[in-house]
Amino acid sequence: MRKITFGMRGHDYEIKNDINGLAEKMVATGIHTVQLALPFTFPAWPTDSANLNPGFAQEIKTTFAKHDLSIGILSCYINMIHPDLAIREKLLQKFEAYVQFAHQVGAPIVASETGCVLPEIQYTEENFTEEAFQEMVQSVKRLVKAGETFGVTIGIEAGINHPLHNLEKIKRLLEMIDSPYLGIILDATNLITVDTAENQVELVRQAFQMFGEKIVAIHLKDYTLQDKKVIPTNMGHGQIDYQAILDIVEYNKPFCYVIMEETKEPFVKEALKLVE
Repeated sequence: MRKITFGMRGHDYEIKNDINGLAEKMVATGIHTVQLALPFTFPAWPTDSANLNPGFAQEIKTTFAKHDLSIGILSCYINMIHPDLAIREKLLQKFEAYVQFAHQVGAPIVASETGCVLPEIQYTEENFTEEAFQEMVQSVKRLVKAGETFGVTIGIEAGINHPLHNLEKIKRLLEMIDSPYLGIILDATNLITVDTAENQVELVRQAFQMFGEKIVAIHLKDYTLQDKKVIPTNMGHGQIDYQAILDIVEYNKPFCYVIMEETKEPFVKEALKLVE
């Protein structure tokens, strides 16, 4: 048995709008840690910042605890550099509300990617400018202050279509914001292309060498290469070298959260057997 805390995203399970049912389903598949995205897991319920409240947090926390399920990461993926400043402000306020909710529900990390200079998040080389990077830094600084207030780690995730799109920029961000409440969620699959996929394990090794002390969670996402694109798939059905990556994680961060993204409910038990 590996010294790793394996988890799943709640919305990779078929059941929706049912706190108790989700907990039962996840634990039945061997999972005891969830990355919880409220709008995707409970789509019929209002989950904007104005709708969050301590009672909702308590209901989730106590129900999950009955089933020995805990929230490792609370998702709040926003476009933190949205070009419309009024919309950006609303999104940042939403994230701050989620940080407070994370404190109430017992989640140690709130997660987001860094967004896009365009209204809709998509690939554009405009994301790679110094201006986009600096705007992202200012947003992250603000979110980290909320994390410091409530004792919650802000988990930032990089991706090749975002302002934070490589290891060097991650290291630079961490140097610019010196806070114990800023952490990195490392998803190596988000940082590869068809041309660089074969270097994925080395990328993970380099990440731990460059800023391993700031890595707070791992996304483990299997993939195939089709039509010059990296396509996510269920764990064990693609070509990720998950054992080599897990060896690095286990050596450097015993019991680190490893969330198996994009593995759907029917394949969870199979995936867990493979990785363990």
